[in-house]
Amino acid sequence: MLSKDGLRKDFSKDYKKYYYNKTFSEKGFERKSCAQCGKNFWSMDPAKVLCGDAEHEGYSFIKERTSDESYVGFWKEFAGFFTRNGHSEVDAYPVVSRWRQDLYFTIASIQDFQRIEEGRMNFEYQKNPLVVPQICLRFNDIPNVGISGRHLTSFMMAGQHSFNYPKEGYWKDETIRLNYDFLTKHVGLDPKKMSYVEDVWAMGDFSEFGPSIEAFAGGLELVNNVFTEFEHIDGKISELKGKVIDVGWGFERLLWYKTGKQTIYDAVFQNVLEYIYRASGIRPDYNLYSKVAGVSGKIDISEKASHKSVEDELLRLSGVEKKDYESVIKPLQAAYAIADHTRTLLFAISDGALPSNVGGGYNLRVILRRALNFTERYGGLDLLRIVEMHAAELKHLYPRIDQNMEVIKDIFDIEKRRYATMRGSANRIVEQLLSKEQKIGIEHLKMLYQSNGITPDFIQNVADEKHLNISIGDDAYSEIIKGDFVDKKKTERANYDTEGIKKTKKLYYDFEERANAKVVRVFKNAVVLDRTPFYPEGGGQEADRGEISGEKVVDVRNIHGVIVHVLSGECPFKENDSVECVVEHERRSRLMAHHTATHLISAAARKILGNHAWQEGAGKGPEKAHIDIAHFDSLSEEQVRRIERQANLWILDGISVDVNEMERSKAEQEYGFGIYQGHGVPASVLRVVTIRNLDGELIDAEACGGLHVKGREYMLGSIRVISYSKIHDGVNRLEYVAGKACLDYVDALERKIEFVAKAAGIDRDKMEGRVPQLMKELDVYRKRYNEALQHLGGIEAEAILSKEHSKKIVKKVGYNRLMLREIATRIANADDKAIALLYNDEMEVVCISGVKSGISAQDFIKEHAGSILKGGVFIGGGSSRIAEGTINSK
Repeated sequence: MLSKDGLRKDFSKDYKKYYYNKTFSEKGFERKSCAQCGKNFWSMDPAKVLCGDAEHEGYSFIKERTSDESYVGFWKEFAGFFTRNGHSEVDAYPVVSRWRQDLYFTIASIQDFQRIEEGRMNFEYQKNPLVVPQICLRFNDIPNVGISGRHLTSFMMAGQHSFNYPKEGYWKDETIRLNYDFLTKHVGLDPKKMSYVEDVWAMGDFSEFGPSIEAFAGGLELVNNVFTEFEHIDGKISELKGKVIDVGWGFERLLWYKTGKQTIYDAVFQNVLEYIYRASGIRPDYNLYSKVAGVSGKIDISEKASHKSVEDELLRLSGVEKKDYESVIKPLQAAYAIADHTRTLLFAISDGALPSNVGGGYNLRVILRRALNFTERYGGLDLLRIVEMHAAELKHLYPRIDQNMEVIKDIFDIEKRRYATMRGSANRIVEQLLSKEQKIGIEHLKMLYQSNGITPDFIQNVADEKHLNISIGDDAYSEIIKGDFVDKKKTERANYDTEGIKKTKKLYYDFEERANAKVVRVFKNAVVLDRTPFYPEGGGQEADRGEISGEKVVDVRNIHGVIVHVLSGECPFKENDSVECVVEHERRSRLMAHHTATHLISAAARKILGNHAWQEGAGKGPEKAHIDIAHFDSLSEEQVRRIERQANLWILDGISVDVNEMERSKAEQEYGFGIYQGHGVPASVLRVVTIRNLDGELIDAEACGGLHVKGREYMLGSIRVISYSKIHDGVNRLEYVAGKACLDYVDALERKIEFVAKAAGIDRDKMEGRVPQLMKELDVYRKRYNEALQHLGGIEAEAILSKEHSKKIVKKVGYNRLMLREIATRIANADDKAIALLYNDEMEVVCISGVKSGISAQDFIKEHAGSILKGGVFIGGGSSRIAEGTINSK
């Protein structure tokens, strides 16, 4: 089995092939072995015995007299160096990885150009070689942010990439030459302080891997040079035909090293930090903090140390007093975390991600609540103001970054209210918890966050206020968020062995509804044909129905390009039989209308709500369709009606639907990543569905394999939203009908209105005024009925109590369940040691236990069910106090 340690040993045996290069030879680098970790590294310093990792050396590049450097200005210097050396500068991709089904966020610059198709990695790029200022999001180090001096949740991986070597691009010699020149000439690095460490990079499944050379200086890793040259497919290792240079420059670290600031935050967030200090009253003491800064590189909470043990270690290594740490260092760490977290939220929300309790939004809510927690502790901070400062500084490099400030404001306002609501109950919950426990485990932390939104920082704050010593479980944040991403891979229901079968020819894209075909494989209740007009279920669209030579088709599935037709009974066909296929026209036309309507509703939602309103899922059936839309709050009726109206206005004004196959890279360049509504499409050629108005203006463009009303736009008719709801945190569902289904819905609605009007004796044209009057009259009658019910319940309860001498009452009474509940409640309230089980002829049962009876209501019903009805069992539910349901025969 492949492993990084094993590969590192194999590459080290032939280090001249895998690591040695001209720069090492020309500049006099010598190969050494680290005295602490044993890794091999290259250095010009004969006395150097450590590889350069911060865990061994600590930070030695921090200066007494620091310099200032603009973030955007330094990128221009970086990009200028590489463009002068034959590279092209390309725009950064979004931080939400819509083009990849397996990843939610962009975590590395090389991810911009990776496309997975049929399980294999392909690279698509506009230029070669190139550099890209890619912002990446990673959330596995949240508790380190603000403390270690170097950890961030968002950072620029300045990507330097060269593809398809040896046909194009360059390889190791040129990579390390460029590396050395930039570090020494533009970062100001003394070459004698550099270390190049031998390592290995691999995909998680080792499908691709290669050697890597990491550059360190002063205890800080600055850049990782990855040479992707091998693939591992079906147990066989082979060299890639097109090798890839994947250099990830830690841009913020370069800036930090060059300026010599005490932390990465001071180097990157200078203006933001100045505002935080002014607004909060935090007074940085850099002389004191310098004692911590030099040793903080050895700290990593994500390892096996708890938060408290890390603080203790910092105090021991730095010599800082506990009181100074609490009053000076901790507020600075909070300021650093706020600066980082707000920038991450800016990029994520701008690219369509939302704080929530599901998917990648889980991480965003964690850091937003962490930032809110810090602002409450140190006061006076306006998070939106900080976000605006980030946007103003970065918009020249990332033009989209300041275009969603109103949405961000709305999100922050809602999240603040939710956080304030949470705090009220959370204080009580945490205080109760801390009165019983000194150590809180990971599962308990997960439960507290998922159920109550309580973060580890919040728990720690309450403990600090109460002067309690507690131990938060190790890796608290990384464990809380682990495994909670939405899996964007769609699993197939592959119950049929289609191995070795040629892909089925698809006729349905040509609107074919009849066709002759030949049988190529037979299953017990299914058949595979060489060609088919039947559309298989996919992209949320239900499958076609119809007949194959008189046999009913009840389902159609696409299994890796082979289309399986599931029949209503046993398959009567044999291989090579000729058959006739007939698709049910009415169902097909309704599905087409609903699929195109889904694209229009999606486009209308983005127009009305904002660009964050991505499609998170959809379903298209013959009777109705639905779409799940990302939005930070529940949709209002007004918003829903505006979305519906906008979609219908497009139809009324005239639309043109077109479908074209495009190379994926061209489709992305022409239409952007909005084509991946719902999820990425794993294909090198995309089927792009566009909807335009009659002036040719684009309304919507999506990569879609579904059937649409191209050339038959009249089939849409109109769209009517029939229901809407919030299905989970951050996602709203709209249900709607279009075309003939819309006609059916309106007809049925008309009949219901007519029925209600006749039943109520109202002229339907006057219903709007008369119905409210009737409702008021009904409320009066309902109030009188409830009063009578309570009065009668009291009389019946008194009668039962006067005749019963036992506290355990089991009695049959001639009332419905509502009255049973009223009488039982009266009995339990009158005698708190009693328990009342009441039932009727329909075997409806209600049991209510007095607060001092000491008997479970559910258990009491189960105990007596058999005597009430021979062999009877209780079917129902409730609690120890109240239970109800029915008694049924076994």
